[in-house]
Amino acid sequence: MRPGLRALAVPVAALLVALAPAGAVRAELSGHGGFVKAVAFSPSGEQALTGSFDYTVMLWDLASGRALAVLNEHEAAVNAVAMLPGGERALSASDDGTLRLWDLAEQRATAVLSGHQGKIQGLALSPDGRLAASAGWDRTVRLWDLEAGRLLRSLEGHENNVNAVAFSPDGTRLASASYDLTIRLWRTGDGTQLARLEGHEGGVTGIAFLPDGRRLVSTAADMTVLLWDAETGAQLAELGQHEAPIFALAVSPDGRWAASAGADRVIRLWPLGQEGTGEEGAPRVLPGHLAPVWSLAFSPDGTRLLSGGADEVARLWDLASGEELGVTVAAGPSPLVDPLDDDESRGAALFRKCAICHTVEPGSQNRAGPTLHGLFGREAGAVEDYRYSDALKHKDIVWTDETVSRLFELGPDVYVPGTKMPMQLIPDPGDRRALMTYLKRVTEASKN
Repeated sequence: MRPGLRALAVPVAALLVALAPAGAVRAELSGHGGFVKAVAFSPSGEQALTGSFDYTVMLWDLASGRALAVLNEHEAAVNAVAMLPGGERALSASDDGTLRLWDLAEQRATAVLSGHQGKIQGLALSPDGRLAASAGWDRTVRLWDLEAGRLLRSLEGHENNVNAVAFSPDGTRLASASYDLTIRLWRTGDGTQLARLEGHEGGVTGIAFLPDGRRLVSTAADMTVLLWDAETGAQLAELGQHEAPIFALAVSPDGRWAASAGADRVIRLWPLGQEGTGEEGAPRVLPGHLAPVWSLAFSPDGTRLLSGGADEVARLWDLASGEELGVTVAAGPSPLVDPLDDDESRGAALFRKCAICHTVEPGSQNRAGPTLHGLFGREAGAVEDYRYSDALKHKDIVWTDETVSRLFELGPDVYVPGTKMPMQLIPDPGDRRALMTYLKRVTEASKN
C-alpha cells in the first residue's frame, strides 16, 4: 500500500474546506446553500433532482435552469437522490439516517423509511423501480420495498462505512462499496453474499454496473478507477487515476463511458472497451467546477452529464462537445470561509469550521444552518426562512456572548437537546472569547 492511503479511508473534510471556492462562479443550476452532494435526471431527461448539504432536495427544469420545487423535510445533509420510473416520485437519502419518498407534484414526502443507525451515504433503485437499496455508515446495506414502504432485509458483512450501492441491470444482484477497501456482491432475492472484491488501497467510494451486467467500475479514495469482472470477481484493468480522492462515479447508458470526479475538481471520462479490458488512451477531461465534485449522472439518452460540487452548483455538460450547457455568469455563493480572507486571528481560524454551515454577510442566504448576520441580540429560531429543529424553535434563548459561548462550552446536543446542529465543542475559555470577539465584528458589520 502506498504511504498514507489507508488514512484516506475516512472522510476528508479538512481537504474539502481547503479546496472550497471563493468569489463568483458560473453556474447552470444555482440555488443550494451548501455542497451539491447528489444529482439525478428524470426519466424524460427534461428535469433533474439535486440534493445538498443544506438539507434540501431541489427539482429543476433543465431547459430554463429554473428551480421548480424545494423539498425541505430532511433533518441533515442529503447525500443521494433518485427519480422513480414515470418521473412523478423521487427518493432521497440523508445524514439523518432516513430515506424519504416524495410526491413531486404535491412537493411533499409521502413516506419516511427508517432503520439505519447512522448516515445513509448512497442509494440505488432496482430497474423496475420497486426496490431501493441504501448504503449506510452503520456498515449495513438495506433493501426496501418502496410500494409497501417497508424494510425487506439488512445485508451485513462490511467492516466499515458503506458508501455506495448499485443494482445489476437485471436486478438480481447488488454491489456495495465500503471504506473497508472492499466491494461486495449480493443476491437480491435472499441477501446472500456472492463475492468479495479486493484491489483498492483506499476506501471505495463509488460502484456501477455496466449495461452488460458482466462488468463493474469502481472508484476510491486511493485516486484510482478500476474495472472488474462481476461474475468472477477478477480485476480486469486500472482505467486510470485522479490527482486526489475520487467521490463520484457514473456509467453511461450505452456503456461507452465511465465518468469519475473528486477533490481535484475535474471530471474524467474513461472510454470502456467492448471486450472487458477498457480502452487505452487518455480520458477526456471536463474542467469547470471551482471546488471538489461530489456527484455525477448521465442523461437517459447518454448525451449529457450532470455534476454537482462543493461550489454549491450543478453543471450540465454536452458530451459531444465537452462544453457546459446554458452557462451564465451569476453571483456565486458566499465563500465557505469567512469573508475576511486576510484575517489570521484566532477567532477567524475557529470560525472556519462554522462557515461550512453559516454565512455572516448582510443579505446572505442560509446554508445547512441559518445566516448568522445580526446574531447577537436575536432570539433563537428567529430567522424566518430557515427550517429549525423543534428543539431550537421552542428554546427560550436570546443569543449573547454568554449564551453562544455556553453553546460551545457544553456542546449543542447538551445545551439544546434535540438540535440538528452538528457536534462542536470549544473547551478552552480563551478560544471561546476569541470566537465571540470575531463573531460580533463580522455578524454586526453593516447591520443597519
